[in-house]
This record gives sequence, C-alpha cells and structure tokens, in this order.
Amino acid sequence: MQISSALNSGLQGLQQANGIANRAASDIAQATTDREEQGETSSDLETTETVNKAQPASLTQSAVNLKVAEAQANASADVIKTADKNLGTLIDVRA
Repeated sequence: MQISSALNSGLQGLQQANGIANRAASDIAQATTDREEQGETSSDLETTETVNKAQPASLTQSAVNLKVAEAQANASADVIKTADKNLGTLIDVRA
C-alpha cells in the first residue's frame, strides 16, 4: 500500500466519522426538542406516553452512533499517524 493511499484512507475515515457524529448529534437534538414539544402541547396522556416510549430507543441509537463515530475517528487517526511515521522512516532511509 502506498503512503499517500494510507493517508487518504485515514482522511476519508475521519470525514465519515465527522458525518456520523453530526447526524447523531442532530438526531439527539431533534429527539429532545420533539419530546419537549410533545410534552407541552399534548393533552392526551396516551400520546405523550407513546412519544416518550419511542424516544429512548432513538436517543440510545444516536448515542451508540456517537460512540461508533468516536471509534472510527480514533482508528482513522491511528492510520494517519502510522502512515506519517512510515513516511518519515522512508525519508530517513533515503537521506
């Protein structure tokens, strides 16, 4: 594998992790906002209970997605560090 290819793979991984984290954060914010709005505007207790039961699963999945994004970002950063280290070693050998 070429060094530039490894660097590109690491960068793409970081960008994907950023996208996943942004979507998960947005989902969490939206679920929290929806839950607050439903609690304030709904006079029907059953509707409020249904909304409240549905939200934890969505919030849980979004929290899991944030952790997945964190792990992906860490792995991608490790790929970039390794490629950088190898590039430095190659430069030292050629010098």
